[in-house]
Amino acid sequence: MNNRIIPITLVVSDKEQKKRLERMITANTMVRLAEEEADEMGVLIYEPGRNVDEDLPYIIQALETGQAEDVYLAGNNADPDILIRAMRSGIREFIQYPVEENDFRSAVMRTAMRMSLGEDEGEKGKIFTVLGAKSGLGASTLAVNMACALNEREPGRTALLDLRRPFGESHYFLDLSFEYTWADLADDISRLDATYLRSAMAEHSSGLHVLPGPANGDRPDPHALFLIIEQLRHNYDFVVVDTAHPLDEDLPKEIELADAILIATQLSLPCLARTSGLVEAVRSQDPDADRRMKLVANRVAKNSTIGVSEAADVLNREIRWVIPEDPDSSLAAINQGTPLVTAYPKSPATKAIMGLVSDLAPRPAKARKGLSLPFSSLFRKKGKGTDGNDSLAGATL
Repeated sequence: MNNRIIPITLVVSDKEQKKRLERMITANTMVRLAEEEADEMGVLIYEPGRNVDEDLPYIIQALETGQAEDVYLAGNNADPDILIRAMRSGIREFIQYPVEENDFRSAVMRTAMRMSLGEDEGEKGKIFTVLGAKSGLGASTLAVNMACALNEREPGRTALLDLRRPFGESHYFLDLSFEYTWADLADDISRLDATYLRSAMAEHSSGLHVLPGPANGDRPDPHALFLIIEQLRHNYDFVVVDTAHPLDEDLPKEIELADAILIATQLSLPCLARTSGLVEAVRSQDPDADRRMKLVANRVAKNSTIGVSEAADVLNREIRWVIPEDPDSSLAAINQGTPLVTAYPKSPATKAIMGLVSDLAPRPAKARKGLSLPFSSLFRKKGKGTDGNDSLAGATL
């Protein structure tokens, strides 16, 4: 946990709520009010008003470049468009008026845990989330073998997170014994740091690190899952997540945070219909996910009655990769507890998976450079003709 006292900058027009926040900040030993003319911003608590369209781009850039360490939106009424823009830009906290001390304290605690991940140090790893349009499409096989292929580049720098329900199966593919699961981390999330994470990871003989799932099949709390994924991202070059998306629930964190979302499908009309429904469900919950979703036609038979181009036309979407059917090699590899890409390197399916991995992750991303932004106008606008009832408020992001 980061023990630094976190400065907080208030850009709040509601005088009563501002005083309330100031009292809470004074009473909380983890935070302090930032000085008005100080260069540091720390956590920015911002109440959107009439100038939100003008202010928000600067605030988002401040967050992205590290000028602000975290941003909380605050207010009475939630504008869905602003909430979506905020979520897509990394703003994950919303404080509802009247501010409750427990809500404020919880937000500060989450910020402290995110800061403990060292988000401003070095490059982040890439998150590749793999899910099937329905069960039985070989998504777990694809996820495990993708992770193994990525791990071959530099053993020990790739992690596999098993979020499959009702229980994970990745350890069967790897003949892997393990002592801990992500449930152990979620149960004691306040302790989560690099050392604790590493102690919970199971290590395969190849060097691949695996965080298995518990037998009970329950999903972790969204905030706990966010912190687990971010900790993985900061400790590994690549994180492959094996999961399934329940259409009747909120967008899972492993999809929201993914750099690429790989959806496995097959060339049959029922499966293509399910794929179309899944794509639309994800896109409706997070429009930005559209560019990150990539389709994989898996277990494609040579004499399939529906071709890849026909399936792409049905879905009105490119099918990025095609994994040919190789049932004998795949089944033999699973029964041996050995990854397909290791046991049968000449298999057509192995070659296709290796090509997918090379296409998906050709080289590490370059670090971004920071920018200095003009915030003096933002402070001047608050309190000058800004209607406190014009603010954004409503729901936790």
